[in-house]
Amino acid sequence: MKKTTAITLGILSISLFATSCKKDEDPQPTTTPTASTYPDYFKLEAGNYWIYQQYDLDTLGNLTAKNVFDSCYVAADTMINGNNYHTLVKPKPYFPGQIEKYYLKDSLNYIVDASGKIIFSSSDMTSTFITNYYMATPSDTLCRAEIKMADANTSITCDAGTFNTINVKETFYMYPNWQSAGSVRARNTRYAENIGMITETLPFFVSNPTYVERRLIRYHLN
Repeated sequence: MKKTTAITLGILSISLFATSCKKDEDPQPTTTPTASTYPDYFKLEAGNYWIYQQYDLDTLGNLTAKNVFDSCYVAADTMINGNNYHTLVKPKPYFPGQIEKYYLKDSLNYIVDASGKIIFSSSDMTSTFITNYYMATPSDTLCRAEIKMADANTSITCDAGTFNTINVKETFYMYPNWQSAGSVRARNTRYAENIGMITETLPFFVSNPTYVERRLIRYHLN
């Protein structure tokens, strides 16, 4: 693997809401966003919160608990370009004390962000919502990443209970210079209906085949 000096090249700091140096056009909802009664997997009501413990996850799927805890919560709604968005606040991975805010809204059976990108669907298991290309340098591509839904009706057990989940799967197809830890990598973020996010694979080190995963230990919903 080529050596790099910037932390962003050592860690593939990618989330559902990240942008990249180059990207393909992303599909948009084919219907006009309206209020809906579709299944609710995000529970975006102000005051809701979720507390997680972090685990190391090895290549065999074994989990080792870490003494690291963090939380996500829903803050007050925000108006953007005349539209009302829910504010989801999450800790920024690997930067203790720093947070990231995501502005989300329901669009039929989709969740879309403030830029109009689809980041979740409770029914569309075939579409690729986002395709990104991540660059080490302008002439050296780290990977191509694709986000789509997967693993519907998968049972996940954690400290908070056993949940039937659906997965937002981000798959990374690593370019030849960056395959020392695997040619295909993945991050999984699993949601349960009427609960919210159950587990989340954090951004990974390109040179390390293991992962860190948040797993739900308790939550409060209004």
